Amino acid sequence: MLARFSLKTRINLVIAAILLVITLIGSGLVIRHVRESVAGETRSALQLAREMVEASHLQGPLPDEQAAAWRAMLERLGQLRHVRLFILRDGTPLPPSPSRPPPDVPVWFARLVEPPPAILEQAIPTRQGGVLRVRLVADPADEIAEAWEETQLFLGLILFLAGGCFLAVYQVLGRAFQPVEAVLTGLVALEREAYDHRLPDFPQPEWNRIARAFNHCAEVLQQTRHDNRSLTRQLLKVEEEERRALARELHDELGQTLSGIKMLAQSIRNNPQAEAAERAAGLIAAQVDHLFALLRAMIHRLRPLMLDDLGLCAALDALTDGWRQKHAGIAIDLRCDPAVERLAAEHQIHVYRIVQEALTNAFRHARPRQIAIRLEPRQDWLRIEIRDDGAGAEPSRLQQRGYGLRGMRERAESLGGRFQVTTAPGAGFTLTILLPFEEEEAHDHPCHAGG
Repeated sequence: MLARFSLKTRINLVIAAILLVITLIGSGLVIRHVRESVAGETRSALQLAREMVEASHLQGPLPDEQAAAWRAMLERLGQLRHVRLFILRDGTPLPPSPSRPPPDVPVWFARLVEPPPAILEQAIPTRQGGVLRVRLVADPADEIAEAWEETQLFLGLILFLAGGCFLAVYQVLGRAFQPVEAVLTGLVALEREAYDHRLPDFPQPEWNRIARAFNHCAEVLQQTRHDNRSLTRQLLKVEEEERRALARELHDELGQTLSGIKMLAQSIRNNPQAEAAERAAGLIAAQVDHLFALLRAMIHRLRPLMLDDLGLCAALDALTDGWRQKHAGIAIDLRCDPAVERLAAEHQIHVYRIVQEALTNAFRHARPRQIAIRLEPRQDWLRIEIRDDGAGAEPSRLQQRGYGLRGMRERAESLGGRFQVTTAPGAGFTLTILLPFEEEEAHDHPCHAGG
């Protein structure tokens, strides 16, 4: 049932129940003490009256002239608090005096603290041989009235303390749980992808730590969404640029080459002389070779076929050889552990693209003299380290270096890996990538590593 209420309401209800139980226990103890006190007082008063009557009885049979005075004394004794005295003449009981109800005392309280009835009877002989019978009846009405006044004060004090304690706890809990609504509002904002929402500072240190963690999470999500959108725009841009470049090459290179081949073939048909035909055939062969080179370059841009045919190490070896040919003055040292060939095929292309992008960044931005590439399995991870001795950069300015590093990070993290950049001005770049080493069930490619 309590599950329907909020945590604050449930805590308040539990505290109220505890205070109520404490109040009831305290009230029960007070009632018990009052009942014992009233019973003790009435017993004491009844015993005192009995001793007074017995003291008169010990004097012996009363003469007639003293009996009347003694009866008057007993009647005055009957007006004592807590005791009622009745005289029985000639064996006939007098009508008992009506018990005085406690004034302004609730009936329930009187019933709870009223002691059991206490009645004593004494027979006083007279000299004429008669018997004067005296009945003593306990009457706790006055004591109950006094006890009610004291109990009212004590119960009022208990209720005041319990109520004050509950109000104090209610106020404290209200202030303690006041940030809950702000946190819930913030979570709803995150659910709606409003990552610019921030929580304010709270006076409570615990909630303040939660607010700082929430704001940090919101900042990370906001930055991640911004990076993802930037990457998406960049990927779309790169995709369109690649399509434009392929379309231009197909149009300019392939179209013009095919047109030239067609014209040469037409010239052979129009001029079937052996010398002219031989010269045209040579030009056709040259054009076809150019087409083959163009197609190989375009296919390599789309996907390196060597990766599927010869394996990852050979593909990386060919990649670094291509960069060496373009930049003869820069040393590239590639060391690829043969165990890397056991990596799952769908992950090998990602490793290839990471190394390709790292080399592109190094030659584009770092101006290095040496580049070292290491690939080696370590337990359940594939460790990739790419280090150059280029210009380096301030770590705080890495976000401004374009989409290369960001793309490599996204690629590594999408595979469940880790990406780390170590750099400083003049100290070059060191990229450390750890990828889960998921082995291929059957993979049989030779490994070539060059230095």
